[in-house]
Amino acid sequence: MQAILVSRFGGPEQLEPSRLPDPEPSAGQVRIRNIRASVNFADVKAVSGNYPVPGMPFVPGLDTYGVVDAIGENVDHSWLGRHVVAFVDDGGYAEYSLARKGLFFEVPPGIDPDQAGAAPLLLGTCYGLMTRASKVRQGDRVLVHSAAGGIGTTALQMAAALGASTVVGVVSSQEKAGLVEELGARPVVARESGFAQAARRAAGGDFQVILNAAAGDTVAEDMEVLESFGTLVVFGMAAGKPGVVQTDQLHSPNRTVSGFSFGTVRRSRPDEVASLMEPSLAMLHDGRIRMVIDSVLPLAEAGQAHHRLASRQSKGKILLTP
Repeated sequence: MQAILVSRFGGPEQLEPSRLPDPEPSAGQVRIRNIRASVNFADVKAVSGNYPVPGMPFVPGLDTYGVVDAIGENVDHSWLGRHVVAFVDDGGYAEYSLARKGLFFEVPPGIDPDQAGAAPLLLGTCYGLMTRASKVRQGDRVLVHSAAGGIGTTALQMAAALGASTVVGVVSSQEKAGLVEELGARPVVARESGFAQAARRAAGGDFQVILNAAAGDTVAEDMEVLESFGTLVVFGMAAGKPGVVQTDQLHSPNRTVSGFSFGTVRRSRPDEVASLMEPSLAMLHDGRIRMVIDSVLPLAEAGQAHHRLASRQSKGKILLTP
């Protein structure tokens, strides 16, 4: 099969088109003929050596969309031929991947390949952020960092679908602000400082929920505009350093600072993944959420995809097609 192989850590130049044997499913696994492979920031981190990998060399890619074409023992034969989204065991940047029971889900009818391919990690992460790490309620004001990216564009829509009355998205440039507006949210362009006050003005008040994948100095600004009884969820460190919260900012106003990693849920508590995926796939099916697609590239151009993502040029999700 065609696949992208990484033999040493580094940048996008380490993503090498290769030929590998077709994988065979073991007990409890299915093999998926991939139609779309999702490109995630975690993949960029894995290639650079800053994210867990199964060993070296490895095929990147956490999630895919495709057709089940082979099954191992202890898997119901009815899965053969079904279209699924999956979190894979052996890398999605390939023609075929393997996935374990509990980590693949049938795609509802009528969802096109790009929408399905973009969905798994984004839906699971956002639903976990808003129903597990925090609780978005009817009428809430929600602030979303990195709002023009894959997680951000999905989170803006999901917050509204869960009842938020006002959603504000922080973006890195005015060029990306239009996309946030198209998705029904109010954009705020990030500056070295002062974005939080601009967000408060845009929302007409402090926020009940803030979703932050940047950390660093942005956390201190978030605390300025987090309402009493509100929750700040930190789920990344794109700024390159952790944020700092003073404990006296928490106890009197009854604020919560929470952390979330969908990757940790998948690895450590795979039996809980369905509770995040099934309701969020229903949102995609009924149109409450649409995945924003930046580009769909051939598998051989995985290096270009990583460069585009790492340089923050992309808006929405980048996909690869074998």
